[in-house]
Amino acid sequence: MAYNVVNDLDNNIVIPKNVRGRGALLNTHNKFDKHVVEDFWDGSYYDEEFLTNSNETSFTEIFPKTILNKVDSPDILASWSMNPYQGCEHGCIYCYARVTHEYWGYSAGTEFEKNILIKKDAPALLAKKLKSKAWKGEPIMLSGNTDCYQPAEKKFGITRQLLEVCLKHNQPVGIITKNALVCRDLDILKKLAQKNLVQVHISLTTLDESVRRVMEPRTSSAKNRLKTIETLSTNGIPVHVMLAPIIPGLNSDEVFDICEAVGKAGASSLNHTMVRLNGAIALLFEDWILKTFPLKATRVLNLIAEVQGGKLGNSTFGERMKGTGMLAESIHQQVRLAKKKFGLVYKPKPLSQVLYKSVPTTQLNLF
Repeated sequence: MAYNVVNDLDNNIVIPKNVRGRGALLNTHNKFDKHVVEDFWDGSYYDEEFLTNSNETSFTEIFPKTILNKVDSPDILASWSMNPYQGCEHGCIYCYARVTHEYWGYSAGTEFEKNILIKKDAPALLAKKLKSKAWKGEPIMLSGNTDCYQPAEKKFGITRQLLEVCLKHNQPVGIITKNALVCRDLDILKKLAQKNLVQVHISLTTLDESVRRVMEPRTSSAKNRLKTIETLSTNGIPVHVMLAPIIPGLNSDEVFDICEAVGKAGASSLNHTMVRLNGAIALLFEDWILKTFPLKATRVLNLIAEVQGGKLGNSTFGERMKGTGMLAESIHQQVRLAKKKFGLVYKPKPLSQVLYKSVPTTQLNLF
C-alpha cells in the first residue's frame, strides 16, 4: 500500500492514498461469516485496484418492524433509542457501532462506512408506535447507535421527518450528533424546545483539524461544531457536549481547551467517556493508528490498555465508559476541574412527558 506523508511534524500523520476520506483502512472479517471467499483473479484485463477499492457509498433500503430500540444498559440514561440509518459515512475509527454492522452481513471496517442501510419507513413506524395505547411518552434518543445527521440525511431527510412526528405528538426527544446539519432543522427544534421536548448533544473529540480529518474524516469540522453549539444556544435550544471518547495520548491533552471552547460557544453542560475498543474495533483502531500516527501508536495503545484493565476493550458495565486505574482517575479530575472553571456543571432538567398526546382507549371513549 502506498502512503502519503502529510506535512505535520508535530503529529507525523501518514494517510494511505487509496482510502482518503475514510476512517478504517481495512476490512475486518465478519465473525458471523462461516465461510471466507478468496479471490485469486490476477487482474490481467482490468484495473484490479480500481475495482476492488471503489470509494463510493451505496445506500440500501431495509424494512424493520419497529424503529424503537429498548436500551437496557445501566450506564446509559436513555430508555429508548431510534436510528434511521445503519452504518455511518462519518467514518470515526473508534466508533462502537461498527460491530453492529456485522449483524447485517457487512464488515466493521470500510463496509460500515460505505454500505449505509436506510429506513425510509421510520417516520411511519414511529407514528404508529406513538399512537399505541401502551406508549407513555418516554423520552427517545435519536442516534443511540449511528449519527442521525450523517451525510445520508442530506439526501433522504428521514431524521427531519422523525422530528416532525415528535412535534405532532409532543414526544420528548434527545439528539446526539457531530454534524452541523442539525441546524437545518432549527424551525422544528425551536418549537420542540419551547415545550421542553428536545435536547441536542454535540459530540466533540478534538479541536485539532489535522487529527479530526483522519480520525473522523467525514464529520463537521471542530469550527463548525462550535458554530453549531452557538447557533442552537442562541435559538433557545438546550445544547450539551459529549467529549467522547477521550483517547489517552491522542486527545487527552485537549480537555481544558475543549471545555473552554464549548463554554464560550454557549454549551450548558459537558459529559465525557473513555475510549473502549471491543471486538473488531480493536483491530481496526490498532491498524489505523500504526499507519496514521506511527510515532505515537505504541504509547497510545498502551495507555488505552492501562485505563481498560490491561485490554483495548472492556464490556463491564460501570467500567467500560469510565475506565479504571490512576490514569483514568487523573483524566476524570481534569474534566471535573475544567467543567467547573468554564461553567459546564449544569445538570440538564428532564424532558417533559406531560404534553405527550396519548390516544384514548375505546373504553374511555364510551364515557
